[in-house]
Amino acid sequence: MLEILYVEDNPADVFLISNAIRKIDAELILTSVGDGEAALEFLHKTRARPCVILLDLGLPRIDGADVFKAIKSTPAFADVPVVVFAERDGRRRIERTGHIPELFLSKPMDLDGYVAIAEQIVQLCQTPVA
Repeated sequence: MLEILYVEDNPADVFLISNAIRKIDAELILTSVGDGEAALEFLHKTRARPCVILLDLGLPRIDGADVFKAIKSTPAFADVPVVVFAERDGRRRIERTGHIPELFLSKPMDLDGYVAIAEQIVQLCQTPVA
């Protein structure tokens, strides 16, 4: 069973992405954690290897850019596709990590936007890592 990890502190965003993904592929599991520290704990303690990691940059406890750098610097997770949600200034923060996300997106303003993003996420999840 394929699992997506969503690192997001806003429950409304988790709800919207979760519902959009479920409409496209009801078998995908979406696990969410609310801060950067919980994300790193989830990955390292459970050894879970999600098919995609969705990452908000504005996170409590450990900043999203630091979480991204930790993921991409860990051999067990370096090839897991990461979708980063952030505003324009977030792109510079990510570029400073020395790694590039598979997708860099702004959060949508409407439900159709969430469905369009969910389609991209599901496609990434279903594409085998080379």
